[in-house]
Amino acid sequence: MTLPGQSLRRVAGLTAAAAMLAGCLDQPVQSTTPTVAPTPEPTPITTTYQLDTTVWYEGLLVHVDTVTATLDERGGPVQVRLRLENPTDTDSDLDGRILLKADATSADPPIAPTRESKVPTAPANGVAPAVLDYELQGIASLDKAVLLIGEAPLHVARVPLTEGGGAAVVFEPVTLKVAGSNIAGDLRLTLRRGVLRWDLPDWSQELDAKVAVITLTYDATFAGSFSGGFPFTGDNVALRLPDGTWVAPRRDGHSQSIELIGAGKTKKNLSSRFEVPSGTTGSFALVVRDGDASRGIPFKVPA
Repeated sequence: MTLPGQSLRRVAGLTAAAAMLAGCLDQPVQSTTPTVAPTPEPTPITTTYQLDTTVWYEGLLVHVDTVTATLDERGGPVQVRLRLENPTDTDSDLDGRILLKADATSADPPIAPTRESKVPTAPANGVAPAVLDYELQGIASLDKAVLLIGEAPLHVARVPLTEGGGAAVVFEPVTLKVAGSNIAGDLRLTLRRGVLRWDLPDWSQELDAKVAVITLTYDATFAGSFSGGFPFTGDNVALRLPDGTWVAPRRDGHSQSIELIGAGKTKKNLSSRFEVPSGTTGSFALVVRDGDASRGIPFKVPA
């Protein structure tokens, strides 16, 4: 038999226990998951490569001034500043693409500029500035990079950003040391100038990688007395290569002077342009030809 006092004490105890339980349930539950600090964003590093390099290409002088790269481990933008100088009397466009190879030692393909990047027309006897933008992915450094102007099968110029990008290839014309004269039959030629190039400026064209051109300038004299004069053409000259092969002037309408030379007269500053295998050096000769007679005026192309 339960006494009234005992019942009251039991109810009070149950009430206190319920209150304590409610207080525990009101407390916030502590998480056992550790707190991870946010990963900081990588900081891009801006590097400017001062190049000041000139490339002779398609008759233009391409002055590559600076390359500015803002890169982190994810890549980033690269900006190339250049100027196109046109020494000819007609407006000219650069047809060869300007590509960026991030690592000259790798087999990865070069990167083209963005679609918004445009190379302007270079005005006759003028200069046109240009800015090309490139977007790199996953490339953090350009210390082995090289700019490529042109693509195979034509000659390709190389402008390294540092020594790590290898040697520069700029196709600067080579002025040849030439002199002397010779006579074959009634035709005398006196050699004045010579130049070796890898493009055709008057055609705004780059040559095939296997070919270069030598242009020779000379005075031509008709030593005969025929009043009708001497019809001078490309048949009256040839270029003898170091292996003894003879090469005729290019037949493109721009590469050979054609003149009628009066008896005892001289035509000055005539010229002939010859294709030669690229990289050929050694002893050459301009061959004077009149009928079956021929004589050579030797000169050298340095290595």
